[in-house]
Parts: sequence; structure tokens; C-alpha cells
Amino acid sequence: MLRIVLLLIAVGALVLLAPHLWSRPAAPAVGSDAPPFALPSQDGNTVSLSDYRGKWVVLYFYPKDQTPG
Repeated sequence: MLRIVLLLIAVGALVLLAPHLWSRPAAPAVGSDAPPFALPSQDGNTVSLSDYRGKWVVLYFYPKDQTPG
């Protein structure tokens, strides 16, 4: 009986949380400021967008080498 109750609670929680788990945040609008972020550089140092405040910045992303697409 306890297993059934726990299973029902788990299924109920999954049903309630599923939309939040699989939804993606909205993409920023064209022309809006970029969201703050920090990423490791190729040298292992952390680079933050705020480090370049007031300067022109070009962000370029590419897929990992040796991967399809």
C-alpha cells in the first residue's frame, strides 16, 4: 500500500514539474542586452561578459570539433 502511495506522489510530482523541466527559457529579443555569463577560456581562466562592459564584443560559438553538424 505504501508503495502505491509513493508511486502516486512521484507521478503527481512529475506531472506538475514536467512543463518546467522541459521548457526552454525565452530567447532574448533582437537588440536587447546579452544576459550576464561567465565561461572558461582556452587558458582555463574565467572570462565574464561584464569584463568587457563599454567595449565592442563579438561572440562566436561553434560546435565541438570532430562532431557532426
